[in-house]
Amino acid sequence: MSNSKHTFKYQPNLLSSLIVWSWTLLVLMVGIIWWLEILTFKWPLVLIAVLFIALVAIQISLRRVSIDRNLLIFSTVFNRSWLVIPRDQLESITAIRGGVAVQVDRNRYQFLMTKKSRQALIKLAQLDK
Repeated sequence: MSNSKHTFKYQPNLLSSLIVWSWTLLVLMVGIIWWLEILTFKWPLVLIAVLFIALVAIQISLRRVSIDRNLLIFSTVFNRSWLVIPRDQLESITAIRGGVAVQVDRNRYQFLMTKKSRQALIKLAQLDK
């Protein structure tokens, strides 16, 4: 495998994504309901909109899977104990509907990814294995 680092974006499995994005949309809904109640411009409404946009940007940009030499690193948003998998401990990485399934030490992790990213990740993870 080349020494270059490859990075792809992902989302957690379907149920976790549904929960996290529901909480994010709750921030937007609170702002919309408050705005509809008062129907005038208030600065706190702008702060809620900025908070919502920041949460969306954080959730999209900080969830990454990186392949760096011999490691697969799944970064998360708030939890700093990232999932780091040495490629020699990777039991399997398979394509599933809408993402990938990674099996390590009899633990199965599922991540949502685009089809193009999924295929590239599987190809890179299985090189020289």
